[in-house]
Amino acid sequence: MFVVGSFVHWRTLALLATILALLQLLLLFFIPESPQWLAKFGCEKELEAALLCLRGDKADISYEAIEIKDYVESLKSFSSEGILDIFQKNYVRPLLTVAGVLVLMNLGRINALTYYSGAIFVSAGVSSMVGLITLAATQILKVRQRIQSLQAGKAKA
Repeated sequence: MFVVGSFVHWRTLALLATILALLQLLLLFFIPESPQWLAKFGCEKELEAALLCLRGDKADISYEAIEIKDYVESLKSFSSEGILDIFQKNYVRPLLTVAGVLVLMNLGRINALTYYSGAIFVSAGVSSMVGLITLAATQILKVRQRIQSLQAGKAKA
C-alpha cells in the first residue's frame, strides 16, 4: 500500500482496500474447517473430510488423523485454566508492563515514522514521493529478511 498510495488518490486507495477486504470476506466461506477444531469437538467424519479436502482425495490421512486426535486429547489433560485467570492480583504488574510497552511501541516507533514520513522527507530536502518509495522498499526488504530468518530457523530444527 506504500507504493500504491504514492501514485493513487487516497479515495481510490481506500476503495481498493475495501474491495480487497470484501473479497477476503467472501473467500472465507470456501476455507475448510480446521481439522484440529473438528477433533476438539469430536466430529471425526468431518475431520477426515477436511483432511481429504486439504491433502487431496487420494492422500492417506489415517496417520495424520490419529496424530491430530492424540494431540487434542493431550491438550485436554493440561490445565483447564481460562483466559480470565490471568487477571489475578499477582499478574497485574506484568500485564500492565506488557500493555504499556505495546502502547509505547505504537506511539513511538515505526507507526510514527510512517505517519510523519512525508513531512520528514520534505523537511530533509527530499521529495516526499522519493521518500515514500524508499520507505516502501525498506519495508519490503525487512519482510524479506524476516522470512529468510524464519526459514533458516526451521532448517536448523
